[in-house]
Amino acid sequence: MTTEGPEFRPERRASTAVPTVEGEPAPASPATRVPTCLVVLGGEQFAIDVRHLREVMIVEKLTAVPGAPAFLRGLASLRGEVLAILDVAPVLGLPSCEVGPAGKALVLEPASRQVAIVVDEVLGIETFDEIRPIEDTRPNEHAAFGMGWLERDGRPVTLLDIPKVVDELKVRSQAAGRRGAGPRRPRRANPISEDDNDE
Repeated sequence: MTTEGPEFRPERRASTAVPTVEGEPAPASPATRVPTCLVVLGGEQFAIDVRHLREVMIVEKLTAVPGAPAFLRGLASLRGEVLAILDVAPVLGLPSCEVGPAGKALVLEPASRQVAIVVDEVLGIETFDEIRPIEDTRPNEHAAFGMGWLERDGRPVTLLDIPKVVDELKVRSQAAGRRGAGPRRPRRANPISEDDNDE
């Protein structure tokens, strides 16, 4: 596996949360600037706060996981670390991302998750001066997973709440396991669980 250049690595900085007053965007200031990674998922642009990302990886080889849910595209190795490669696009109501030769995935923080999400394309790093409330844009299926939206080239780009998206996949995985439970059998490890004792 190889990674993109070191310029991607997120800076450790104070919270970039943006307060709003009566639905109005916060005024621009250095304290409210939001550094994001712009990506394409299922054919649509999204922004992800770089604090949730460790690096971009090239997915050279995927190992299938028999019986795994459809959103788990497989396992990949990054410098000896085994990562679950997830496709979050269907949760957002979008077509699945393609995982072809030299496809890209975003490795998430914290490292204990051991998770990367596949993307159609990485557009680069861009910093925005304000986050607008999600209610200010038209409702859609991925609005439930948005922290707000950012304006880019006159168009709204959803700022994804990546931890919430991954947690939703975990919930769906556990629910599918309960529905499919027949006679008691040995428990299979959940590759997207952060804690082996999670139920």
